[in-house]
Amino acid sequence: MNKPELNRRHFIKGIGATAILWQIPLWQACKRPVPVFKGILPGTQQKILHTVLNHLFPETTESPGIEQLHTEFHINTYLTDPQIDPDEQKYIINGITWLDETSQELFKTNFLSLTYSQQIKILENILQTSWGEYWLSRLLTLTFESLLLDPVYGVNVDEAGWHWLHHQPGQPRPQSGITYPEILKRKKEHLIITGLDQL
Repeated sequence: MNKPELNRRHFIKGIGATAILWQIPLWQACKRPVPVFKGILPGTQQKILHTVLNHLFPETTESPGIEQLHTEFHINTYLTDPQIDPDEQKYIINGITWLDETSQELFKTNFLSLTYSQQIKILENILQTSWGEYWLSRLLTLTFESLLLDPVYGVNVDEAGWHWLHHQPGQPRPQSGITYPEILKRKKEHLIITGLDQL
């Protein structure tokens, strides 16, 4: 496998997700086995998502991959979060369908049946469309969130993303009982919080 020409850590620190989308060398991703993660998506869609994420953010000897970051778990959490715009959630799911339809149009078969190089061609093709560019940038944004979020949220296992980026998290860190979903739940209960001891 060729060594990446550019250091992704510097890109992540220095520029936004859209610019990164144009720079990450998709060709460096390795073939991955069928994922064991079971999310809310139907099996085929989950496998397509897994494959695309591995193309966008492949694990290397220097950087963690989506399995260690639990990126698929994070995306499934995003897709079931009632605070997220439903249209944004549908866009992530619809993009998987559109990707597979593009595969059928160009290669007369589904995306998962394509060779590695054919899958890359599909991604390069949709990158030239407005829907594809936005869809891939959203997937990258969610991937970066799984890279940077506190492990209390079930991602960034063993602080792998932080170690790779040499990132020092802010203090105090979130703890079980006072995470984002739990605070929102208390908000729905109309609790009036007058002090931190109530969180």
